Amino acid sequence: MRKIVLAGGSGHLGTLLKAAFLDVGWEVVILSRQRNKKEDGVTYVFWDGEHLGAWVHALEGVDTVINLSGKSIQCRFTSENRAILERSRILPTDALGRAISQCDKPPRLWINFSGISIFSGLEELQDETSLAVGTDYLAQLTRRWEAAFSAFDLSDTFKVILRVSPVLSKQQGMFAELLPIAKWGLGGNVADGSQYVSWIHQQDFVALVQWIIEQTRPRRVYHACSPHPVTNATFMKALRESVGVSFGLPLPRIMAHIGSFVKGVDSSILLQSVPATTKYTIEDGFVFKLGNIKEALADLV
Repeated sequence: MRKIVLAGGSGHLGTLLKAAFLDVGWEVVILSRQRNKKEDGVTYVFWDGEHLGAWVHALEGVDTVINLSGKSIQCRFTSENRAILERSRILPTDALGRAISQCDKPPRLWINFSGISIFSGLEELQDETSLAVGTDYLAQLTRRWEAAFSAFDLSDTFKVILRVSPVLSKQQGMFAELLPIAKWGLGGNVADGSQYVSWIHQQDFVALVQWIIEQTRPRRVYHACSPHPVTNATFMKALRESVGVSFGLPLPRIMAHIGSFVKGVDSSILLQSVPATTKYTIEDGFVFKLGNIKEALADLV
């Protein structure tokens, strides 16, 4: 039986992956800060995401380790929150690297989640071959996160950076938040609607992770996003159509700033373009089943 370790796997994306790997008969271990959690078919091992401890033994001889750790960016970028965002990404990555380097039988593959926000604020579409990096806070945070991962030279373990876009899901995230807004007739453009929105359907997200694991020699970086990013205007129009609402009240730029402040998030999350697409997944043979925004939204609705 193949075994996978999901570090920081107690969140929404970890739950999606856990269910998928259990369905195909894998043994699933979750490294979590939650103590004494029990679930059929899943082994929970305590870790603090920073210090080495008994959890290191859980990595011995496993097929794959996936690091999903990282506090949500849905917050204001105060100095305190910036420190938390950075620690929650870099410290678990460093801890896993040190742990794997000590294993007698290290994992075959280590996938470290990252974000397409490394391209935040850029104008041209960026794929896995791009060297450009955005200049705003999220882009620089992501760059430091990937640097922490790249610092480890592990000769017996393949290493993959997976830059994840917003995952469209019924349960949580961008789609779940926007769906009721669209139904209420409030799903218009944000500002002028020209900013790029990169995305991936939850079904393709899970399938892509499983596909990467099956690659004999995976690439160093993949983008978990549809090859067909859209503008905010196109996304909101498709969402309105999917729920049968013809009109959507737009959100002017000034109201986006006010709304972000009230909600407790940084306005750049609404207003910044994140122009990411994917090249390597297509070249290497992955097939997106719901890579068109209209089809993806219709499926979820």
